[in-house]
Amino acid sequence: MANTANRITPGGFLKMLSFLHLGIAATPIALGIFFYVQSQNAEISFEDEGDMFMAIVPLIAISSIFIGDFLFKKWIGSLPEKMALRDKLAKFQSAAIIKYALMEGAALFAMVIFSNTQNLTYLLIGVFMIFYLILQRPTKDKIERLLNLRGEEKAQFDQLNEPLD
Repeated sequence: MANTANRITPGGFLKMLSFLHLGIAATPIALGIFFYVQSQNAEISFEDEGDMFMAIVPLIAISSIFIGDFLFKKWIGSLPEKMALRDKLAKFQSAAIIKYALMEGAALFAMVIFSNTQNLTYLLIGVFMIFYLILQRPTKDKIERLLNLRGEEKAQFDQLNEPLD
């Protein structure tokens, strides 16, 4: 009898990656809500006089998006076509978690700066990062498209409850 404990199905992979994505997105959401509720006299201010974070926070947010996308595409683009689907999915998961973590880090940074300055501009930047992170939610179609699954691999990935390998 074969050991099925370590066998992953496409459906199980999707659930696991979606759960990881949700966990990563939930942290800055919870922190943002907590800091907003705790804030006093918070206001939007675009004055950059003496506030170095007015340049740093947007720079980190934009950089995290571009660096995350760059690393993700580079990692996924370097996958050999002959690689087993299970291995491709493992590499996809690693690349996706790195991408999500970069966005989460930028959102958390913006939330902490909001907490320290009471400037709602930073909270809005953090909310934008969370929104962008939520848009990155892994779906079956996105994974098929990004991994360029065709033929037998696509058929194997479409069988959500069948173990890989």
